[in-house]
Amino acid sequence: MTGDMITVMQITERPTSLHVLDPSTFDDENCLVVRTPDVTSVQSDATSVSSQSTSGADELSDKDEGSSSCDESVADPKELASIPEKLRNECATILSATPEQFALEHDMILKDQKDQQDDGAVAIARGRAMFNSRASSASLFSVNLGKMRTMRLFFSNPENTSGQLVIATHDSHYKILHFHHGGLDKLAQLFEQWSAIKARSVKEGSPSPAPDRHLLICQPAVKKNELDPEDGLFERVHWDYWKTFKNAEGAIHDSQTIRKALYFASMEPNLRKEIWPFLLRVYPWESTVEQRETIRNDLFLEYQNIKRKRLKKAVSSKHWDGLENTVVKDVVRTDRKNPFFAGDENPNVDMMRDILLNYAAMYPDVGYIQGMSDLLAPLLSTLKDESEVYWCFVGLMQQTLFSKSSESLMEQNLEYLRELIKLLVPEVFSYLWQLGGDSLQFMFVHRWILLFFKREFAESDALHIWEACWARYRTQYFHLFVCVAIVSIYGPDIISQKLPHDEILLYFSSLANHMDARVVLKKARGLLHHFVNREKIPCSLAGVVESSGMSQWDSHKKLQAYECVKKHGDDEPCPYA
Repeated sequence: MTGDMITVMQITERPTSLHVLDPSTFDDENCLVVRTPDVTSVQSDATSVSSQSTSGADELSDKDEGSSSCDESVADPKELASIPEKLRNECATILSATPEQFALEHDMILKDQKDQQDDGAVAIARGRAMFNSRASSASLFSVNLGKMRTMRLFFSNPENTSGQLVIATHDSHYKILHFHHGGLDKLAQLFEQWSAIKARSVKEGSPSPAPDRHLLICQPAVKKNELDPEDGLFERVHWDYWKTFKNAEGAIHDSQTIRKALYFASMEPNLRKEIWPFLLRVYPWESTVEQRETIRNDLFLEYQNIKRKRLKKAVSSKHWDGLENTVVKDVVRTDRKNPFFAGDENPNVDMMRDILLNYAAMYPDVGYIQGMSDLLAPLLSTLKDESEVYWCFVGLMQQTLFSKSSESLMEQNLEYLRELIKLLVPEVFSYLWQLGGDSLQFMFVHRWILLFFKREFAESDALHIWEACWARYRTQYFHLFVCVAIVSIYGPDIISQKLPHDEILLYFSSLANHMDARVVLKKARGLLHHFVNREKIPCSLAGVVESSGMSQWDSHKKLQAYECVKKHGDDEPCPYA
């Protein structure tokens, strides 16, 4: 960093020597200088990357598109029949590009990235797909920070050492630099010193620009009064604790308490193979070991019948050939960094393909929709047994938007989300309402909801979110409170920077894999706690909290009161207020 100039080198190999650029080589009139380093200074046997400008949040690329408004009227059969195809097309676009790909499509990206397209390609031959990665080229990125609109630092770990730096120009072009292994705190200190010096120079008459809030540092945290009072009281569920809930026959005698513990603290990874089938409703909680063995055998035989029927169906059908090709292309692009799915000729990839095809054959009204492979992959790598994975996947699909009535489910989720943000984060809702257009369609949350945040967090954190949702503690819509928590923590910056709709999409997309899941979950649990303890809630949110008997000692509490906030039918009285 020289004066106002920051220089970042992106290389695929470690250089043998450090070259310092003469500050005179930079033109003060140009706010962006991009040069290519001398290739002779790069040694061929090293494999280190100093900084990357791509987020790695996604592997597929499409544009986002809006969702239709909610219609409470009864649709005719033709409309219902078209729902799966509409959802299929929408999912193919919602599971969108990386932040840099989105910015490239909207001409919002800095020059040195425009020559870097997809990081890989898929080749298909004889029904089998192979994923070919491309090496990124070395480049030198230099920018005059004094002429930038904003610099935003987002810390993503409790130690405040890792995260991302987002540099924005005045004409809405962005550079995103990710710090995966620390060092961002040191850069923050350097920037704060630079910002202070810059501010003093302006006071002393320097013409160098220093806009208000030029440097923004985001350190997400949750205040004590925002937490659920029981947060931190539970330990992660382990084998000894789990066994205390089983009676002599192996039945779980208190599923409410175990689900509450999973909601607050998740479980040891080696327990997932045993507990997930309960959470996904393959086995009833009260079933004995003997009953579960009978269920397991029956489901295995049924799954073998499904496979045989699918193989017969695939003999001669153009529609099925197209569906199979889509599945083949998607499975080889799913979780490529997971060793369980790595390499060509991997039988686990074939197993994923077979499960998806069997599901499509069993549920032809749904078929296969892009994104299903993302949800299946963690189940398969954790449970490993094909039959058990299939039935857990069926249970998971019943809890997601991938079902026959998915379009109406998405609208219902978005309507609940609008009302929750309006109630719990009113300043963000008000800003989006003022923007108008499609802002209140909350395009940036569609992928969060469809994929249960799998592409927004590291897998270990995403699975904790999944388990908290599957526990169904107080609500079956906990995923919406996670959405509200993200908006509450990271949303104020869109207001302070007065970001337009397109930049809001890019802003939230750029947070993928760089948010602090621990903070987000604490915030989400706190939001749910405060929501269920409100004196009154809007009647538009009457279906969010379910009375399931989870709080068996809360008989002294008053029944939830509602206030009417919308018109019901033809001037009919509110059924809740």
